[in-house]
Amino acid sequence: MSTKSAPIWLAWLPVVTTLALIAGFLLSTGGKINELADHERRLSALETRRESDADKLDKINERTARIEAKLEVILPTGGATKEVAR
Repeated sequence: MSTKSAPIWLAWLPVVTTLALIAGFLLSTGGKINELADHERRLSALETRRESDADKLDKINERTARIEAKLEVILPTGGATKEVAR
């Protein structure tokens, strides 16, 4: 009787499978790390833009307040204008 032995590659199958699983895990983790870095970069850009927009709005509000103050001096509102209009 002849006995058949298992192929040689079959002995290495668990090792190869384990290495493939580890490689897949590392690749997916590396992708997540890159994605996280990309999100961090995008958030930083959005925060910088928000601060810039807030500064612009502050300048616009200051200018609007100055214009309103000048208009109040030129065209006072209140009881005096109602008497002049009659």
